[in-house]
Amino acid sequence: MDYRESHLAADKGESYDRRFADNPHRSLMWEMEKRILDRVLTTLYDGRRITHLDFACGTGRLLAYLEPRARESVGVDLSPSMLAVARRSVSNATLIEADLTRADVLAGRKFDLITAFRFFPNAQPTLRQEAMSAILRHLDDSGYLVFNNHLNSSSTMLRLARLAGRSKGLGMEAAEVTRLLDDAGLQVVAVHHLGIMPSNDRYLFMPLALLGRVERYAAKHDVFRNISQNLIYVCSRSGR
Repeated sequence: MDYRESHLAADKGESYDRRFADNPHRSLMWEMEKRILDRVLTTLYDGRRITHLDFACGTGRLLAYLEPRARESVGVDLSPSMLAVARRSVSNATLIEADLTRADVLAGRKFDLITAFRFFPNAQPTLRQEAMSAILRHLDDSGYLVFNNHLNSSSTMLRLARLAGRSKGLGMEAAEVTRLLDDAGLQVVAVHHLGIMPSNDRYLFMPLALLGRVERYAAKHDVFRNISQNLIYVCSRSGR
C-alpha cells in the first residue's frame, strides 16, 4: 500500500488524535520529545526566531508546539481530516493541503528548520526517497532537518513483535537511515533516543510514574540507543 493513502479516511484525523490523547505512554513519549526539541532549538538557534516547515504535519501536534519559536511556520499534509484537527491546534501557522512530493506548492521557499516526524519508517522506500528530495528543495543551505525513526528495527519493542510474529514488516533499520541520508548528502549532527520499554495502546506494562523514571534515565545514556524505539536525528548539509 502506498503510505500516501493511509490517512485519507474522513475520520482519520479524529481517531489519530485520540490515539495520542487517550494513551498515557504516548503522552509520556510526547513530553520527552518536547524536551528534546527544546534542547535542539536552543543548541542550534540560540533563541533566534526561525522559519519552520513541518513535512507531513498531520494533526499539527509538533507544529503547534514549535510555532511560538518561529517567525514563520508552515505545515503541509495531504490528509484533509488530519489538517482539520491541526487547524484547532495551531494559532499562526499556515496549513497547506498538498503532496509536497508531487507538487511544489511552496514555490522554492527555503526554511531554517524542517521537521518530519512519524513519517519515514511508515513510508515505502520509494516514497522515502521522494520525500527526502522534496525536503532538500526547501532546506536552507545552513538549515537543519530533524526527523524521527519511531519504529527503530533494533528496539526492544520491535524485537518482541517479531518474536510474536506481529511485526508486519514494520520498522526501519539504522542502515536504511544511513543510506537515505548519504543519498541526500546530509550528515548527522546528533541522535537522540527514547522509548526503551514496550508500549501498548490499551495498557501499561508498569505504573506510569515508574515508567517515566525508567525512560528518562535511559534517554540520558547512549548505551540504550540501539534498543530505543524512537530515534530523533538532527541533520545538516555540513554536519555542523
